[in-house]
Amino acid sequence: MTSHVYILRDLKNPRFKIGKANKILARARSFRWESIDFHQSLGLRLVSETDAYTLEKILHRTFRLASVDPLEVVASGGRADGASEWFCTSCLPRLLQYLKDNQDLHPHVMVSGGELAELLEKQLQPSQADVAREHLAKEKEARRIEREAELIAFRHTQLEGLRASLKVIHPKIVQELERQKQSRNVVGVCDTGMGSYLVLADTVQLPSGALLWGLKPLSTHYDYPLGSGSIMSGFSQMTWPEGTIFKVELPRVHLHEDSLSETDEIIYEIFREEFEWFNQLKRIPVEWMSAIFPRSLFLSPSSDDHRNKHAIDNVMDALSKARSR
Repeated sequence: MTSHVYILRDLKNPRFKIGKANKILARARSFRWESIDFHQSLGLRLVSETDAYTLEKILHRTFRLASVDPLEVVASGGRADGASEWFCTSCLPRLLQYLKDNQDLHPHVMVSGGELAELLEKQLQPSQADVAREHLAKEKEARRIEREAELIAFRHTQLEGLRASLKVIHPKIVQELERQKQSRNVVGVCDTGMGSYLVLADTVQLPSGALLWGLKPLSTHYDYPLGSGSIMSGFSQMTWPEGTIFKVELPRVHLHEDSLSETDEIIYEIFREEFEWFNQLKRIPVEWMSAIFPRSLFLSPSSDDHRNKHAIDNVMDALSKARSR
């Protein structure tokens, strides 16, 4: 099996390394390719490892007086591994002459620096597999960027669709709220763990099927691409000879809490004035509303329920005070 003795020039320092390796580039890689001037280096191909070891030792002994201190090699950026195998370039011409004069004693084939540099260039070139992997990675990244751009564009379309839909229903809600203000039916807002409600009331009993709130359930419904919702659609009403009490659900976004979604931010933007007005209204205790509106909304509260009667009186008293202001 053939082997090599290499003579590798340091790129930055006036020294060269004498060593033995079956594959010169593989050995040079252990002390960094970028630190070697391959064009000014050379290799000696011998017929066996034994001949390569012999020539390496002869060259080390012959030119030992030109060796570089290993500590100096390490201090100037060299690796500790093989630090004792570096020699001053001042002896390089004599070494080359020695090899030429003793070709018959140490038969070898010269591997020029140009050949070594060419081998290194080929070594550094990516393989077909590397190229294919890089191409695949670029394709995946391009698809990822494209999908991300599509999602951003679709989200923009969604939000613009939401904004347009809200602007359609906004005037309807504003008109109904203004009507309730003019009728002086607004009592306040009740905040519960399940959400908030606008509380309305009147001192008259409404006929069967009539509602104090004038908008139909779907009147505050909005749609946009792959999304929908309602601003004020859930409601309940109780009526009796002495009057009527009504609650209509408010969107939670009216509180403008932290970490609002993009959707909620647009809803708040469109209904800012109305939401700010809701937050200024009198707060109605949850206990009053839970007594007036039992869980089964289709059952009227018992007429002899003292708790219910007390809650109704409180709401109607709050209505009276609101109307007197």
